[in-house]
Amino acid sequence: MRVGVVLVLAALAGCAKGGAGAPGDGGGGGGGGGPTADASCGDQCDTDHDGVVDPIDQCPNTPMGAMVNMVGCADSQLTPVLDDTFPPYDLAWSMEGDLGRAGGLLWTYTGIVRGDLFHIWWIVCDDPATPCGVSLDGPIDQPGEAWTYDTTQSNLAAGVLVATNTTGVLLADGTTRPLTGRLTVTIVDGSNAPLPVASIGTLGVPARDGMYGAEIPGTAYNVTALVEVEDQTTMTWTPFLDYYDAAPTPMGVSNATVSFGGSFYDK
Repeated sequence: MRVGVVLVLAALAGCAKGGAGAPGDGGGGGGGGGPTADASCGDQCDTDHDGVVDPIDQCPNTPMGAMVNMVGCADSQLTPVLDDTFPPYDLAWSMEGDLGRAGGLLWTYTGIVRGDLFHIWWIVCDDPATPCGVSLDGPIDQPGEAWTYDTTQSNLAAGVLVATNTTGVLLADGTTRPLTGRLTVTIVDGSNAPLPVASIGTLGVPARDGMYGAEIPGTAYNVTALVEVEDQTTMTWTPFLDYYDAAPTPMGVSNATVSFGGSFYDK
């Protein structure tokens, strides 16, 4: 038997996601191509000897000795899938601060119920319907206003991801002053230890639009994000809303636009 304790069986479609227990310990027994169970076992047959009986085993021919989830699927038999619910995993989410003010925006995720999931990933700027970027002259709709990831400023191993763009601020006289935008994202676990950031290719996640993210271990993590702009005349970085408030912009209208987010994938 490779499943030590059976808690709750979740009804799932296919073998894309785990149920509500925990992956069992690896053990003996045959994998794919092993001996066929005696037909006398009836609905208690376990042909691939993974500890999950055939009627509820959604992943037959499990590799020998592999840990499996509650529906008989090993990590290697699953593909990461998007979880578009919010909040997922029964987690508690809180927000404080602002993307465009000093100190940035802090998102706190706690109480993650992992069930028998092997992995959870958080992917930055993954929604193709919402371009991630910053603009101080209207919508994020100009070439270059979406974020471009800057590997030279990033420290991926330390959980720091940096992206830049080009934009401008619309002034009251109708002219636009060129600006460079910068997004800095820092990801840490519940103990404030850095969570390494990696490309989606390295993570093995078939993301929709995101290019980078982090695997989330344990039950808690925090994301801090700050968006700044650099004035080409002063060459100093300023939180974008602080800069916009100080600039001679048109009265009675706001042209400051920012977009930032993340998506959850799991298996």
